[in-house]
Amino acid sequence: MICERPAVYSLGSVHNFPDLFSPKGIHPSRSVDWRLQKLRSLIDVAPAKVQRNLDLVCKELRLCVSARQARRLFKERTGVGIKDCRMKRRLETAAHQLRTTNLRVRLITKQAGYRHASTFSRYFLQQFHIRPTDFRSYRPKQCADELTDSC
Repeated sequence: MICERPAVYSLGSVHNFPDLFSPKGIHPSRSVDWRLQKLRSLIDVAPAKVQRNLDLVCKELRLCVSARQARRLFKERTGVGIKDCRMKRRLETAAHQLRTTNLRVRLITKQAGYRHASTFSRYFLQQFHIRPTDFRSYRPKQCADELTDSC
């Protein structure tokens, strides 16, 4: 009896597997996930809330995933971890407050969820390449000839 080696066909990656069984356009896009949208909206609205126990947050949002799965899903779909996204959003909010209000930096530090102003300043400097106190007074250079629209 002569046995032949089985033929192995490459069907692409695991992500292409659902395409084999469903017609084009029926399965939802992999980039849009309702769980990811809920996490992102929570980070936009209340970034400090995501800082606490992520398992509780997942339960409250009814995501039906564990904290580990939520972190993995978020990183896979956005390319950025939840912690980094949350920190970036907190710093953007603080930068907006620095630019639009006259609140003290210490108060903005507390509102952004940082305990120490030095920690806030360090992360702010990493994100924006300027200290928070300098950011408030910084104005971009204007064109030499403000009458032209060449800017």
